[in-house]
Amino acid sequence: MAPASSSITSVPAIRFMLAAKRLRVRDLEQLVTVCGLVGAISALIHFLQRERGITNVYLGSRGQEFAERLKVASADSSRAEQTLRSLFDVFEASAPTTSFAPRVFGRIAYALHALDALEGIRHRVATLKVNPEDATKFFVDVIAGLLAVVFEASDTNADPAISRALVAMFNFMQGKEFAGQERATTAAGFSAGRFTAAQHQRLLKLIDAQARSFQIFAQFAAPGLVSQFEQVMEAPERAEFAQLRQAAVIAGPDRELRGLSSRTWFDHATTRLDAMYAVEVRIDADLQDLCAAKLGEARADLDDHDAHVSLPHPDQGESAPTVYVIGQADQGLIADAAKSGMNVLSADGISPKLGRSLVDLVQTQFRHLQQVTEELETARLAINERKTIDKAKGLLMTHRGLTEQQAYDLLRKTAMSQSRRIKEVADSIIAMADILIP
Repeated sequence: MAPASSSITSVPAIRFMLAAKRLRVRDLEQLVTVCGLVGAISALIHFLQRERGITNVYLGSRGQEFAERLKVASADSSRAEQTLRSLFDVFEASAPTTSFAPRVFGRIAYALHALDALEGIRHRVATLKVNPEDATKFFVDVIAGLLAVVFEASDTNADPAISRALVAMFNFMQGKEFAGQERATTAAGFSAGRFTAAQHQRLLKLIDAQARSFQIFAQFAAPGLVSQFEQVMEAPERAEFAQLRQAAVIAGPDRELRGLSSRTWFDHATTRLDAMYAVEVRIDADLQDLCAAKLGEARADLDDHDAHVSLPHPDQGESAPTVYVIGQADQGLIADAAKSGMNVLSADGISPKLGRSLVDLVQTQFRHLQQVTEELETARLAINERKTIDKAKGLLMTHRGLTEQQAYDLLRKTAMSQSRRIKEVADSIIAMADILIP
C-alpha cells in the first residue's frame, strides 16, 4: 500500500479537471453576456414605469394633463426597447449552451411578444379608448415579462456570488416595480378625484409588497448597497411623498379627494423612483464588475494550470494509463503499477513545480466544489422558495378563479393562521393539489 504521505493522480483525472475549468470559463463567459442584458432590461423597465405613471394621469384627467410628457416618455421607452432588442439579437447569435439558456430564451420570447403589442396600447391611450386600470394592467404585464428574464438569469449555479448578486438585483427591481405601480395607481386616483375600492385595495397591497421585496434584497445585497438604499428611503425629500401616501391610505375608496394634486404626487413619486433607479444602476455596475472579476479569476486559474501541467493528448498514441506518484516515492507501489501495465512517473522523475501543481490542482478543485455547493445553497433558497409559491398561486388562480394577489393573500392568511411559513403552506397545496383543489 502507498504510505499516507503519497497521493496518486492519473492523467485522465487531470484532463477531466482541466476540462471542468474550461467549462467553468465558458459558463462564466455566457453568464457575463446574460448579466449584460440585466442593465438594459433595468433601463427599459424604468422608462416603461414612467410612461405608465404618465399614462394614468393622462387617462385619469381625460387627456387634460401630461399630454406632452406622454409623448416624451413614449419616445424614451421606444429607444430603450430598441437597445434591448439589439442585445437580445447578440445573445441569440452567441448560441449559449448553458443549462439555464433554454429557460432564458423562453422568457425573452414572452417578453418580446408583450413588447410587440406596445404600439397598439399607445394608440388606444392617445385616443382615450382605454381606461386607466386596463392600461396599467398592460404595462404591468410587459414589465413582468422583462423581470422574468432577470429571474431566470438569477437561477443559475455558474457562480454563487453572482447568483447572490442577481437575486439581490431581481428583488430590488421587483420592489421598484411595485413602487412604480403605486405611483400609477395613486396618480389615477388623485387625477379622478377619488379612488375606487379596487384601486385603494391595490394601493395597500403594493405598499406591503414593496417592503417584502426590499427585505429580500437587503438579505442578499452587499452592505454598501443596502446602506445607499436606506439613505435614499430616509432622505428629507421623501417627507412630502410620505404625507401624500398617508393621505391616500387614510382617504379610502369612493371618497372625494380635495387638495391632493396628481401632478404633485407624480413628481414626488417620480423623484423617489429616480433615486431608486440610481441605486439600481449601481447594483448593476457592481454586478458587471463581479462578473468580470470572476471570469478573470477563472481564466487565470485555467491559464496557470495549462502552463504548469503538460499532459499527453489522446491522439498522441499513449499506449497505457499513466500514474503520477507525488510525495515520498514508494518503490513497491511503483513496481505494482508497472506490473499492471501502467506508465509511472514519480516525484523523483518530474520537477517539484509540476508535482506541486498536480497536488494543488486536485486539492484546489475539491475545495472549490465544496465552497460552491455551500454558498450556492444560500443563493438558490430565495429562488426555489419563489418558484414554489408561484406554483401554488398558479394552482389557486386556475382552480379557484383568483387573481394573483388574491392567491398570495390566501397563502399568507393561511400561513399566519397556522403559524407556518408561506412556503410550507405552498408545499402542502402542491402536494395535496388533487384533494384540496376541486
